[in-house]
Amino acid sequence: MENNSNMPPKPDNYLVWAILSTIFCCIATGIASIIYASKVNEAYARGEYEEAQKASKNAKMWALIGAGASLLIWIVYFAIFGFAILGGMANAGSY
Repeated sequence: MENNSNMPPKPDNYLVWAILSTIFCCIATGIASIIYASKVNEAYARGEYEEAQKASKNAKMWALIGAGASLLIWIVYFAIFGFAILGGMANAGSY
């Protein structure tokens, strides 16, 4: 049996965030996040702990960029259509 007492704790791979970001947000940033998330476990298994830590940070960063971009898109979407609906309602009784 292998002695794992010298190994640092495995960093989070943020795979769930990456998948949710891909499904609900932006595909491009979500795919980048999934790729980095998959590298975390591989690097950790090889004993490259700094590489695993770096991949974990990149996976988190790309998932958050996707969520932020999605939030921005939804805000712009509702602002445009919200103003259009309000403008339409304001002019509905003037004819």
